[in-house]
Amino acid sequence: MARCTEVYDRFIEHDTGITIAAGEVHRTCYAEIGSDDLYADMKKADNTAAIRVASAVRPKLSTLHDYMTAAIIGNTIDYGVTGHEISADLVAFFEKMLAKDLALDDSAEFFQLADRVVYFTDNCGEVIFDKMFCEELRKNGSHVTIVVKDKPMLNDVTVKEAADIRLEDAADAVFHSGGGAQLGAHPPHFPPEVRDAVDQATLIIAKGLANYESLTEYTLRPPVAYLLMVKCDAVGRDVGAKKGGMIAILRRQ
Repeated sequence: MARCTEVYDRFIEHDTGITIAAGEVHRTCYAEIGSDDLYADMKKADNTAAIRVASAVRPKLSTLHDYMTAAIIGNTIDYGVTGHEISADLVAFFEKMLAKDLALDDSAEFFQLADRVVYFTDNCGEVIFDKMFCEELRKNGSHVTIVVKDKPMLNDVTVKEAADIRLEDAADAVFHSGGGAQLGAHPPHFPPEVRDAVDQATLIIAKGLANYESLTEYTLRPPVAYLLMVKCDAVGRDVGAKKGGMIAILRRQ
């Protein structure tokens, strides 16, 4: 624990950004524990549970906005935020949240930009609903590239889980973000195929807190739609929504 604190303090002192600092802390902890995929069993269980939930809630979804909302609700399946609790009854939770309005909703604007989408995933479990949303985007004419992690970090989706759930069925291409085990997405680490996809994109869709915290640190040409549930007060203050709110916000940089 002392080693992890030392690493965090060093990175924060040099103002490297919260996701970079936290990523280094997690890598240090993984090395100390002797495992590079601490959440492997949980990720598999979350995807299995989410498939069951998706089967129950899918009949209630009809519009592209419905599928987007389900993908945002799926962002609740997150073990990396202090104080955030996951509902024990996900079906009931989804049904309750589907009846609510989004706290912030720019989707009418960014759906018009969705000719070529690069979609950055977040957590396992959640990714089942991302897959459904991406399928609907393609049915509506979008070219969709999905980006996952190349190495495990918390319960984030990696190339392994993407293959396990056949994520490629919902996309024109599936790539990894490069950079190894890290929190969020960092353009300097993108492999050439992801850089090319971003350069050609008309819209980036970024799921979850870490992607929000990381990508807002960079200047990106395509507009970015951030889809997440607000799980901490700091992000709530930043976006202008209360904790627990569902948001779909568009940022042009």
